[in-house]
Amino acid sequence: MTKSLGRSAVLGLAFMLAACGEEPVSDVSVENLLQKAAAGDAAAFKAAFEEVKGKKIVWSGAVVESRRQYGDDYIEEGILFVDVDPAGTPPVAEAQFKIPPSRIDTFKQGQAVTFTAIIREYQLRNGPLMLFLEMKEVN
Repeated sequence: MTKSLGRSAVLGLAFMLAACGEEPVSDVSVENLLQKAAAGDAAAFKAAFEEVKGKKIVWSGAVVESRRQYGDDYIEEGILFVDVDPAGTPPVAEAQFKIPPSRIDTFKQGQAVTFTAIIREYQLRNGPLMLFLEMKEVN
């Protein structure tokens, strides 16, 4: 009886988490992505990126810039650019994501941040990698 109640509780919890759509945090390594991008094989990087696209990550880095811009229909939005490569010198943003406009001025260059996001897209700009993320939380 106790065993079946425990199993029911576990199944119920799993069902509730699935219903909430909460994706577990992935162990995607930013260092691994940066190394693959630096290798210079665009086709190999694209294939590797497809494996991590849509994954939820928690990474840390340093603010390079927070910027105010105007998107579709001239709606104000904030963009945060983050250096996620601890070995990179000088600081270069490898990740960017939208933030609420009310938070733009709360981030200063060099400030340490930890964020939860979904990996959405990338761009290789003549070598350097830029990851486009969907921010879920930033501290």
